Amino acid sequence: MAIATSDGQFPLVRDLRDPVAVGVHPSEALELAGTIDRLPAYVTRDLEPQLHSALRRGGFVLLVGESTAGKTRAAFEAMRLLLPDYHFLAPSTREAVEVLLEDWGGTGDCVVWLDDLERFLGPGGLTLSALHRLLAPQDRVVVLATMRSHEYTRYGDRAEREVTGVDQEVWRQGRSVLRQAQVVHIERRWTVAERTRARALVADPRLSRALAGGERFGVAEMLAAGPELAQAWQHGWVPGHHPRGAALVAAAVDARRAGYHRPMPAEVLKRLHESYLERRGGPELRPEPFQEALTWALASTVPAGANSLLLGDAIRGYLAFDYLIDLPTREPILEALWQVVLELAPVHEAYTIACNAWLAGSFESAHPTLRRAAQAGIGQAEGMLFEFGMPLQSAERALISAQRRLQALRQELGDNHEDCLMAESQVSTFTAHCGRYDEAILLSSELAHRAASVFGSEHRIVLGIKFGVAWSTFSSGAHHEGLELLDSAVRESTRVLGPRDLAVLDRRWWIAKLLTDAGREREAQERIRSLQSDCVFIPTGHPVKVRVERLSNRLQQSPQNP
Repeated sequence: MAIATSDGQFPLVRDLRDPVAVGVHPSEALELAGTIDRLPAYVTRDLEPQLHSALRRGGFVLLVGESTAGKTRAAFEAMRLLLPDYHFLAPSTREAVEVLLEDWGGTGDCVVWLDDLERFLGPGGLTLSALHRLLAPQDRVVVLATMRSHEYTRYGDRAEREVTGVDQEVWRQGRSVLRQAQVVHIERRWTVAERTRARALVADPRLSRALAGGERFGVAEMLAAGPELAQAWQHGWVPGHHPRGAALVAAAVDARRAGYHRPMPAEVLKRLHESYLERRGGPELRPEPFQEALTWALASTVPAGANSLLLGDAIRGYLAFDYLIDLPTREPILEALWQVVLELAPVHEAYTIACNAWLAGSFESAHPTLRRAAQAGIGQAEGMLFEFGMPLQSAERALISAQRRLQALRQELGDNHEDCLMAESQVSTFTAHCGRYDEAILLSSELAHRAASVFGSEHRIVLGIKFGVAWSTFSSGAHHEGLELLDSAVRESTRVLGPRDLAVLDRRWWIAKLLTDAGREREAQERIRSLQSDCVFIPTGHPVKVRVERLSNRLQQSPQNP
């Protein structure tokens, strides 16, 4: 846990004195009455009635807003006001969530504090099952979290169509957790009423300067010096200025964009930044010496300020200031960085990063991590390896593992829970991979009906299950009936998802593959040619494109090829 009393116990909320210690961005430090004051007085925000009502109801409360909108400060002040006698539990990493579940005996009311919720979501961290266990004790438990708007929108319903099969399970798990929250949105730009309340605190020069920044920026944003930091980073790339420092920041920012939210070890960052410097021009930028670059990146933008482009030190490692992560960029994350963060991250976190790498086109980097995740028992990773023809173990052993996962989920969540339906889909898929096609047809047909009643008949998950029925039917030897079902399933998927959807293209490949394996190579050749022309937009090296090219080469070498 990140915060504890002197004797190692969980403190009470009323004993928390320093908002900065729980994640609030410090502002310019002032010396008042002999003490250093790192924050101005709190200004009441318009969202407080909604936030206070949510906290009184208890359960899972989530504040969503842009970086430096004031999420953490508002959550801290509301918690102090309404829950002063609750214990304060703050897991510092994703893995600490599981430790918390084991250590907390439910012996009193508590707040579980999850600042920057995206750090905790996913396998090995805050899953729907873990959330239910946190909220299960008889004592009152409040899970109080914050999340940047950019991360929150990644899990919205509108984003589902942008998620391919490889990342769908991670996305779906995160969304299922977020759906349990009482969500309170906080705006970065302050309202007239909020600015009026801030002006009443005329004694604090920090608030006066923040208000003088106009309405383009939020007051909390100005207090944290976010715009100044962004401008300093951009100007750092100017030749002869601080390009090496800017490259250090770029590497640290990309680590967080990739999903690695831990401090980057000093030696790793020193090695990585060279690639970022080279991409911008290398020696032509006239880079400064390394120590000068690091000093610049760690320096505050204002006298006596506390925020800088990089946070941390050589012992703890370095972390990019989160305001920089959401700045617009068109530059892709470099392959060298994917490889490094995948090696550094613990296995469950690395699995999530591997999915991000796969979607970004870094397939070679992602593959070893997926194997590591599958070996650690992450069923989704094993399913992905099977999907792309790189299985970790036999289908029979994979089926046994999938059946065990399904049984455990059913006992906890019930037959028709979303997680159970997805686990059941994996069971039917592995059953088919074992050659037990008739059994797989029965399993997936019944599952398609139940899943449609939960998700809707045109949901992406249901469309995939329907294709599985057709796949097993063809593979069972019923080629005529199976091909009709396969084509029907692809037509429906194309209508709902669109012709360029990766799942649609992958299903078209499967039809060509099944026809090839059945000896109907001329039919397969026609389909693969059509598919090749429709895959032009897919980046080189993508698994779908690689499989299309390999099957095309195989068919070209066939004796049946005219």
